[in-house]
Amino acid sequence: MELSIIIVSWNVKKELITALKSIQEYSPRCDFETIVIDNASTDGTSEMISGDFPDVITIENKENRGFAAANNQGIEKSQGQYILLLNPDTILHSGSLDLLINFMDRNEDVGACGPKLLNADGTVQRSVRRFPTFRAALYRHTILNLVGLFRGQYRKWLMKDFTYDVQADVCQLMGAALLIRNSIIRQVGAMDEAFFMYFEEVDLCYRIRQAGWRIVFNPEVVITHIGGSSAEQIPAQKQVMMFMSMLAFFKKHRGCFAAGVFGIIFKLLVMPMYFYYLCREIVKYIFTFFTFNNDRRLRCIRRMKNSALFIVKYSWSFLFRL
Repeated sequence: MELSIIIVSWNVKKELITALKSIQEYSPRCDFETIVIDNASTDGTSEMISGDFPDVITIENKENRGFAAANNQGIEKSQGQYILLLNPDTILHSGSLDLLINFMDRNEDVGACGPKLLNADGTVQRSVRRFPTFRAALYRHTILNLVGLFRGQYRKWLMKDFTYDVQADVCQLMGAALLIRNSIIRQVGAMDEAFFMYFEEVDLCYRIRQAGWRIVFNPEVVITHIGGSSAEQIPAQKQVMMFMSMLAFFKKHRGCFAAGVFGIIFKLLVMPMYFYYLCREIVKYIFTFFTFNNDRRLRCIRRMKNSALFIVKYSWSFLFRL
């Protein structure tokens, strides 16, 4: 078998239906299998698959094992020469899978490749990054953002100057649609299950690059990625998960001492940022009473709730977790 498509799903049945229908409509010409790992969804995902997509292989978890562990379950069961890690909120385009596979067949030194991702409105999604640095993370997530410190490092990390219409070797690609040789995974190892969610594909790309393989962005291939469907169900908690995964990445690849020092500084500077977010949304909320903008008022309430939840419920476990 040439291709195994692996999808991890958690309470996103509607989006998953669209993804599976797009696989049916734009199936590759090669032999392939689709494996869905249902991470203890409560929305009837498994029943929907068995009823509407009987050819799809389903793995039902009794608990949410996280993105990395669930993907590893699919990888272990896969039989394809290539493995496509695909998010449940993606929509394939005509020929997208054939183009990805043909590219890998022609370039034997490429370990992984990914398509140009589009947002729901058709705009280009920024899916290419360099590996994160301490300074870039401090700018992105802490109070240092307000004074512009390390802004250049942040722009370099996110490759703000990257042209998304040119094929290029890159450090990492977003895991929403990532094609990898099965043999490479056997060589460097599957996803590190220490990452429950976030940074698992960054770590995998890092190990693929360290092993001497190329990772290539291919703009000839286009896939739509809605984004955030699973994580938006737990907005405050997902932020803690993302922070902890980022610190785990630094600890693994930058060393325990350097990552430990950074972690102390980072945690102390994150909390003021969330107090700032909360105060900013309170001010915006007050102004909505003068502008009579109900939609903005609801957005402010949601953001205030998320910031307050992070500060009150998650801050202590985040601050004192090593």
